[in-house]
Amino acid sequence: MARVNRAALSGRMEVVRARASFAPAVLERFERHLCEAPDEELFRMSPLRYGAAAGLSEPLAIDLFLCAAHAGILDFAWGVLCPACSAFLSTASSLKSLANQRCPLCQLEAPVEDDSVEIAFTVSPSVRKLCYHEPWKLSVADDYLRLHYSPSAQLPSFIRDAIATGALSQQSIGPYQAHTFRAELAEGELGINAPAHHGWTHVHLAEGAPSGAELHLVEGKLIPEEVTVAKGAFALTVHNRTDGQTPVVLMKSPLPEDRGEGDYPEIIRAPYLTAKRLVTSNTFRELFRSQSIPGERGLEFKSLTVLFTDLKGSTELYERVGDFSAFALVREHFDVLREAVATRGGAVVKTIGDAVMASFAEAAAAMDSAAAMRREVKKVGGGGLELKIGLHQGPCIAVESNERLDYFGQTVNIAARVQGVAGADEIACTRSVYGDPRVRSVAEAAGLSAREDRAILKGVGGEVGIYRLA
Repeated sequence: MARVNRAALSGRMEVVRARASFAPAVLERFERHLCEAPDEELFRMSPLRYGAAAGLSEPLAIDLFLCAAHAGILDFAWGVLCPACSAFLSTASSLKSLANQRCPLCQLEAPVEDDSVEIAFTVSPSVRKLCYHEPWKLSVADDYLRLHYSPSAQLPSFIRDAIATGALSQQSIGPYQAHTFRAELAEGELGINAPAHHGWTHVHLAEGAPSGAELHLVEGKLIPEEVTVAKGAFALTVHNRTDGQTPVVLMKSPLPEDRGEGDYPEIIRAPYLTAKRLVTSNTFRELFRSQSIPGERGLEFKSLTVLFTDLKGSTELYERVGDFSAFALVREHFDVLREAVATRGGAVVKTIGDAVMASFAEAAAAMDSAAAMRREVKKVGGGGLELKIGLHQGPCIAVESNERLDYFGQTVNIAARVQGVAGADEIACTRSVYGDPRVRSVAEAAGLSAREDRAILKGVGGEVGIYRLA
């Protein structure tokens, strides 16, 4: 029987309803899902997969989950994914705390990059109690996969089988307590694992080694990472140095003993919400302004699409219709641009005078937004307004500037320069954007014709190939 706090859920759903962004049927289905779905479907949920099942667009599904998190219905975690085994290595609750991780099982570095960070959502315990809120009560065979691995990972059968049969002994250790695991084995590769903390100590067997070892669970890590004990009978004592009860398991390693460096199975991942996709969401930027970029290094994205707009002839507009009327038209034009960005999963980074800078995880969404901007701005004030739009795609660094997320790098500079050479009522983009077949499909569907050109961009050496769309 699900332990649902219906009063808390109902009250917090009213906060989501107040945004008026979601149809009543969408919210009714979502609330019913939170009440009736099995526990495993409400732990580390993907808004993309929920949206696909519920018939929602990806931007709308992401907005729904973010609004629910802001209302206290869901909690979200940032998981750095191991590139080899897809372990969900971090449960940090904030963007700022993200950092490169080392997978304790594979012993590989898991860097914080575009698609290596998964954001997953779990229903809040104040709304509904899940078994995963009390990991010390879970069994390894049934729940290890969900605790240790990405919920998007389609793990090979041999890993699943090894975990299902590999647990030799399991114990829930209380805060600041200890437990001794005893076993008798002549061969094999073992591990002491704290799945709720992603702690793993490799246990090697060797003739003449000590018959026991001491391990310590500290700040989510098992120390040391490797121990060697004698073949035959041995004892491993684990000290829980944390203030929480935690399950610890002695188990056979799920990875092959004879694996070489880089010899890991290919793991397929279902669609999931990445850090890049999240920080380019207008709703995330609006609701979670306190989320800041990690430290001095920022957050590196291998590929981000940046869009700049400028209002053609805005100075003449003020002279022609007067300050008050012109200001009203400019504000209405900003509303149109924000709508075109937000409904396509992008984010308005900032406005600069009459210009807008926006970011998108995918170039096709940026082109779709640009086409909508060009079309809808013509309707503002009965017509007469014309936009110049520029797009470029490439690597970026996300940083915190004036307590807001911002982007720096040559990609931003080029996007701004491309907007500068665009004509009135024209979208200009680089080959990195128009080379994407999905971008061309979007442009054709919007009735845009492309003309190839070359332009000299300030600060960029030589001529740059661009496409002009109108």
